[in-house]
This record gives sequence, C-alpha cells and structure tokens, in this order.
Amino acid sequence: MFASKEVKQSSPTKHEFAALSGEPVPVRFEPGDPEDPATGWGRWKRYRMMALACFVTYCSAFNASANGAASGGFIADHPSVTSTVFQTSSFTYLAMLGIGPLVLAPISETFGRRPQIWICTFVIMVLFLGQALAPNIYSLVFCRLIQGTAASIEGPVAAGVVADLWPKKTRGPAMGIFVLTVFTANATGPLTMNWVAQELSWPWVYWIQMISNGVCFLLITFFFVEPRADVILGKRCKALEKETGRPHYVEGAERFEGWAEALKLSSTRPLMYLFTEPIVMALALWVGFAWGVVFLAIGAISHVFAEVYGFSQGLSHTVLITGFVGAFISFILHLTVQEPMYQRAALAGHGKAKPEVRLYASAIGGMLFSAGAFGFAWTAREWIHWFVPCIFLTLFNVGIYTIYLGTYLYIGDCYVPFFGVTMYDQLTFKWASSLVGFIAGALAIVPWILIIFGDKLRAKSRIARQMEQQEGQTLADEPARPGMTEVEMP
Repeated sequence: MFASKEVKQSSPTKHEFAALSGEPVPVRFEPGDPEDPATGWGRWKRYRMMALACFVTYCSAFNASANGAASGGFIADHPSVTSTVFQTSSFTYLAMLGIGPLVLAPISETFGRRPQIWICTFVIMVLFLGQALAPNIYSLVFCRLIQGTAASIEGPVAAGVVADLWPKKTRGPAMGIFVLTVFTANATGPLTMNWVAQELSWPWVYWIQMISNGVCFLLITFFFVEPRADVILGKRCKALEKETGRPHYVEGAERFEGWAEALKLSSTRPLMYLFTEPIVMALALWVGFAWGVVFLAIGAISHVFAEVYGFSQGLSHTVLITGFVGAFISFILHLTVQEPMYQRAALAGHGKAKPEVRLYASAIGGMLFSAGAFGFAWTAREWIHWFVPCIFLTLFNVGIYTIYLGTYLYIGDCYVPFFGVTMYDQLTFKWASSLVGFIAGALAIVPWILIIFGDKLRAKSRIARQMEQQEGQTLADEPARPGMTEVEMP
C-alpha cells in the first residue's frame, strides 16, 4: 500500500534507495490506491462529497444574495437607517468574500478541507443569531463582516473538492454542477427570502438561514471526510516516520514554511498573476465585471419590475428565477455542445486539449450577455408584457454562466451591488441596462482574442510554460481509462 515500503528482488527504486540511504523518502499515491480520492474512492463516496460541497456552496451564495430581503423591514424598525446604509451590510459581506481567501487559503492547503469547512460553517450558523436579533445597523454590519470572512473560503474550498475528486480530463461536468449551484442560490436566495420578509417579518430572513446552515453543519460533521490528497498523504508520511524512524514527505507538494511565508504567498501570488499575466488580467476583468453585474441585477432588476409593472416585493424578486433558468439552459448546452468539443480536441491532441477550447462557449456567451442586457433595457416598458424582458434576462444569464464556467475551467474564478438601484434611477432604466450592454459587448472580445492568439500569449508567459510542462509530465504518468468520455462523471 505504501510506495516507500515495497520490497522487490530487482534493483531498488528511488523510494527504496532513499530509505536505505537515510534520505527523506517521497510518498505518493500509486494508481488505484484506495485512499486516493481521484482514483481509489468509490463512485458514491465521491458523489456524496460532491453533494456536500455543493450544499455548502449553495448556503454561502444564498446568504450573499438574500440579505437585501431584510432591508425594508429593518429600515421600518430603525427609521434612522437609510437604504444605502443598509446596503453596507451586503457590501461588507461581498467585500470579505474577495479579501478573505488571501488570509484563509493557506489553512485549507495545509491542514485540509474538512476542518476549515467545519469551523467556517459553524461560525456562519451562529452569526445568523446576531443578525436576527440585531439591535442596530452596526451589529448587523459586524456580523456580516465576520460571516463574509468565514464564507469567503467555502466557495473556493468547495471548488477545490471538485478538483480533488475528479482529474482534469473528466472535471468539466462536475465543475458545471458546482457553478450551476452558485447560480441557483443567487436566484432562489432573493426570490424566497423576499416572500418571507413580505409574509412574515425581516428577522425570519436570518432565522431560516440559521436553520439551513445548521443542517449543513450537521451533515459536514457526520458525513464529510478529508478529500485533499496532500493532506491524506501527509498523515501517511507521519505514520511511516513513526514506523521506520526515517523522514518522509509528500512528493510534489509545497512544504509549509510557517504562517508568515504562507500568508505572503497567498497575498502576493494572485496579484503577481493579475499584473504580470495579460491572460489572467483580461479574464479577471471579464469575469469580474460579469459577476459584479449578477449582484447588481439582484436589486436593480426587481426595482425595475416594481416600478414599471407594479410588482410587489415578493413578485418583483420572483423574476430572478430567470437566473436559474438561464444557467440551467447553459449547463445543458455545456454538457451537449461544449464538453463534446473539448473531448474531441483532447482525443485529437492525444489526451491534451488547448486551454482555449474551454472558451468556445464563452465566446458566444459573451455576446449573449451583451444582447440580453440591451434586450432587457429596451423591452421593460408598461406597454410590453413583462414576460418579454424576462426572456432577455434568461438570455443574459445564459451568457454569464458560460463566462463564469469557462473562466473557472481556464484559470479559475475572480471575483458588487452598492449603487445598483441608484444607478438605475439616475440613468433611467433603459440607459442603465444599456450601459451594462455596452461594457459587456466590449469585453466580449476577450475570449475571441484568446482563441485566436492564445498560443502566442501563453508562449510568452513563463508561468504558463512551466504549468504546461508539468501538465505534460502528469499526463504521461496518468494511465488511460478506456471507455471514459468527457461528459461522463466517473
């Protein structure tokens, strides 16, 4: 079972030679090792872990988008608080979603996914108590600040679980489900909680989430096991060191050099990639704008339907179901169109496809994003049935899903609704949405540039060349799995 303990009659391997000579012994998973999450775990164990990771993500994204539902009731109980001031509680949460991973990321990489998700889920659950009973805006903002910090790691860690469970060549459908979970939460959060606030009272926006996050915490406690290979191997190394008396280390893993060094790396590496890699900068700008528009739309779109069509609080937010419908349509297209294209490219490349193949759907989706924004801008009229702008909102979300997923699969995701409603009131509804359409149309050129010039741009990147070389070595070591297609989840 342990690579470093195998005894053979032939010449010693590098692991055995290291053990015999007293040098530190590298330890890795052999193909099919039952402790290897990607190749040794059973299908249903991986599906269970995937479901739990998605539930954690759903609760976090739901919380990010549902907070605004409490606005009207909270302001009514606290007349000195304005709508803009209340939005500080939402903005604080979203800001920490972006800042938090710079500090918390090393914890997951060093000590594992399970302890971090378990602790963060508990903290989030408890802080809903402070929000439901908040006596003033300061206590609400403080709770959202800490809660956003805890939630900031849940999405990236859950995405990391997907990467732990499936190798790159078969990861596409699983990552598609993960992204669909985020879009579903963003749609159902404000939809359900605005009905709750309208029919019950604003504290129930937080009580219900406390209950759902409590269920999530219990499921994580009893059913979530550590899926990160480096951490599992690290425990194996300690067991071998105790048994043999010789030092062991995880082959290919970065060594933990202390919290100061880990914090320095997690803080500077994203910035280095952002400002020294043109590809990362372009995709970060593109997906950052698209994701920002998602949160701007949560408040602004419902505001448009309330003002133009006279919808109630609950009904005006029900139109946000277009976010889920658009994402689901895009997910089906991802499985039936984008993934087969990637599979064919991988087969033609002897198991390796150019990363730009991941952006084919996004190249079309970027244009749909812009077209949907323009369509919504000029059809949300009293004399045009409300169903027509909803069609364009669905198209709008089809495009955003492809952008988010394509970028996530290409290099990862990057990540704000503070002045959304004010912008729509000042610019008028049609020109505010048109502004989004103009910017989205300009940024739609990003994937086309990468598809056409991606090879040349990556050739000039030292980091991209190193990763491509490392990937080539990994593919060469990885045995073929006959009968497996890209759109199947093994």
